Amino acid sequence: MNRKFRGQAQATLILTLALLLLAFGAGCTDSPETNATENVTPSPVFIYERGNISIPINTSEIPVRRFDANVTEVLGILLTDQRAAVLLENGWKIASVRTGFEKFRSVDPARTYVDVEFRNDELSLSFFIEVDELERQAGKGRCNVPYWEGPYEGPRPDDYHKAMREGTDRWSVYDHHNERVAMVYNETTIFYLYPSYGKE
Repeated sequence: MNRKFRGQAQATLILTLALLLLAFGAGCTDSPETNATENVTPSPVFIYERGNISIPINTSEIPVRRFDANVTEVLGILLTDQRAAVLLENGWKIASVRTGFEKFRSVDPARTYVDVEFRNDELSLSFFIEVDELERQAGKGRCNVPYWEGPYEGPRPDDYHKAMREGTDRWSVYDHHNERVAMVYNETTIFYLYPSYGKE
């Protein structure tokens, strides 16, 4: 009997030790969350730099509404453009990347471009710059406000409107809240941006 009891006690002791070892071993195993950062590739962060100005642009924070667009490549092309520099340096943010609304009809009716939206939340205003990935260059720029030349075209828009400056290829964007010009631009250049860039 004693021998049988001793055998059961030893088996119980061995089983208890085995369970304790398993429990301690489980506590020493790294959880997936602990090492998750080692396996995650961080999103590219572009740094726009000019002189003493340095502006980080995190691509993971930019909504992409065109899934075949290479955002890294698009931003690489765009950040060499004067208009992107003016907008970023004056507090505008890159708000989205999406398929362009028009085609390069005169060149190739089937070819599209990528529209990059810059947004100023304080002004509730957007400015779009086309990027041609195939040609690796920025194209036309435009503001997203309605065109209005005067009362004969109907009521004045509530917030903003744009009008072509007589005898030029320049658009002026008028801010009705503050009764001032917010921006002057043409398809390739920003000439004025409220409050401090360029001359109205």
